[in-house]
This record gives sequence, structure tokens and C-alpha cells, in this order.
Amino acid sequence: MKHLKFLFPVLLCTLLLGLSSCKETNADRLRAMRGDWESVKNRPAFTLFEENGHYRVTTRKMTYRGTIQTETYQISEKDGNLFIETGLSILLTYDKENDWILLSPGGEYKRSKQPIKK
Repeated sequence: MKHLKFLFPVLLCTLLLGLSSCKETNADRLRAMRGDWESVKNRPAFTLFEENGHYRVTTRKMTYRGTIQTETYQISEKDGNLFIETGLSILLTYDKENDWILLSPGGEYKRSKQPIKK
């Protein structure tokens, strides 16, 4: 009986440590988000990629003259949240189950089936 009193707390601590190590980090989310994304509501598409250990977003939009304008922004983390730094911070949220990204402000994005024309 003495062994059970000692063994139970040890097993409980081991289980809790194991569960806490399964927690998904922002780095894991960013790795899963790499790729091309298209807007659900006709906003500019973007590509999320890693470059020199930093994650970045490149947007492409057609100008009224018919040329493609690209802009690249860095992704940063503040208080556990991901932001795209565009001059103002755009909150970046990832839904792993549905493979969707929500930009606030900016709307919903789904993974593009075809690569974005560069």
C-alpha cells in the first residue's frame, strides 16, 4: 500500500508533463501555415514562407495598369499571438482542423489548390 501512495503522484506528474509537451507552439503553427493562401472574399492572395529563420508574408495584387505589385512583411510574435507587421499589426490566427487562416483585419483565407502566379 505504501508503494501505491508513492507511485500515484509520480505517475500523475509524468502524465501532466507528457500532456504539456504536446502543446502546439507558434513555430509549429507557422511551419504548418507555409504555402499559398487565397481570400474567401476577393482580397489579395499571399504566400507565407520561411527565410533565414524568419517567417514572412508576400502579397500580390494587380494594379489598375495591369502590373503585379508585391509587398513582403515579417511575422512577429507578441504575448503568444502572431502578427503580420505592415505598419499596423494584423492578427494572424490558424485553424488547423479546417486549414484556414483568419486575418484581423483582413478576413478568411483558405489554402490555394494552385500555386500563386509570381
